[in-house]
Amino acid sequence: MGLFFKWKVDKIYLYPYGGVTKFNEDINKSLKEELLILLNGPFFQIIYLLIGHFLFHDKNFENYNLTILIFNLLPIFPLDGGRILNLFFNYFLPFRTSYDLSMITSFLVSFLMVLYSIINRCTFNIVLMFLIVISKVVEELKKRRYYFQKFLLERYMNEYFNVKMKIITSIKKMMRDRRHIIKERDIYYTEKDYLRHLYNRK
Repeated sequence: MGLFFKWKVDKIYLYPYGGVTKFNEDINKSLKEELLILLNGPFFQIIYLLIGHFLFHDKNFENYNLTILIFNLLPIFPLDGGRILNLFFNYFLPFRTSYDLSMITSFLVSFLMVLYSIINRCTFNIVLMFLIVISKVVEELKKRRYYFQKFLLERYMNEYFNVKMKIITSIKKMMRDRRHIIKERDIYYTEKDYLRHLYNRK
């Protein structure tokens, strides 16, 4: 699906809980395109489940793929469930707020899942998977400022026409899939003009 939308694949990471594809694309890519790309992971996992059920009748195969499917849909970044939740936040909230909420949710859910695994004496591999996910969440948190600056720089360098217009009072309220008019001291600026002044001041 990523190739269908002509997204550039950078790397594919393999973890105990499955693979993660990293794209070399703008943060400001269409929310709709990104959602369709993300939904393909769970979709094909369901296909594998149906193959195992109707063709192989292999319970181990089914249980393994069902576990991966459920795990991947947990609201934890960078799992598909966490990314889908982030897109949901981005549809209604500013980019910066959406990112913070996604990271907070990811950390809390990961921490609770580790506690649940320990209390219920789950296998070490399961506990290890959640610890790996927590480490990825911490890595993402360290990149918080970088992602916001990249988001702003993309808005300054590129044009995004096929999106709705929104009036805001701060760049912290800028959203994906929106163009902005920024109001400051009763003066209205286009987002490009505002960002040009911002970068020139720096």
